[in-house]
Amino acid sequence: IPAFKMTDGPHGVAPHSTKNTQSTYFPTAISMAASWNPALLYEFGQALGEEVRDIGFHMLLGPGVNITRTPMNGRTFEYMSEDPYLNRTLAPQTVKGIQSKRIAACVKHYACNNQDYHRFTMSSEVEERALQEIYLPTFKACVEEADTWGIMGSYNKINGVYGCANTDLINNRLMNQWGFRGCFH
Repeated sequence: IPAFKMTDGPHGVAPHSTKNTQSTYFPTAISMAASWNPALLYEFGQALGEEVRDIGFHMLLGPGVNITRTPMNGRTFEYMSEDPYLNRTLAPQTVKGIQSKRIAACVKHYACNNQDYHRFTMSSEVEERALQEIYLPTFKACVEEADTWGIMGSYNKINGVYGCANTDLINNRLMNQWGFRGCFH
C-alpha cells in the first residue's frame, strides 16, 4: 500500500514537510480573508490543490481557520480572521477548492488554538455561548457545507481537556451532530 503523504502549509506546499520542494508561496490566510471574496478563496483552494497534486501528495494541512483572538498568537498570520461570520463564509470555499482537485483538505486547529506560547500545556477557557457563536461555526461550516476530508486537533486544552482527547468536541459535536466522516488527527 503506498504511503499517504501530507504537506504542511495552509498557504502553500511547505518546503519543511516535502524535502525542500519548490512551490508557490501564496498570500497568507489573513491576507486572503482581507479580500472578503469567497470566489477568490475557492480559486486559491484550487491552486493549492493543484500544487499538492503536482508533488504527488494527498493532503494539505490547511486551511487554518481558528478565530484570531490575539495578535501575539504565533499562528495569527495563517488564520483567516477575528470575525466568525467572515471565517465561516470563506473557509468552506477554500476547502471546496482544494478538494475539487481530489486533494484532502485538513481544516485546523480544532478548536480554540489561541496561542503558541505554552501551547502544549495551556488551557483555553471558553464558555458554551462563545464556543457556539465564535469558535465552532467555521469548523461546522467546513464539515456541513464543504464535507472536509480532514480535521486537525488543537495542541492545547479546551476547558481543561486536550483538544485531541475532548469527547464533547470530537465525538458529540464533530461526528454525531455535524456528521463529520473524514480523518481526524
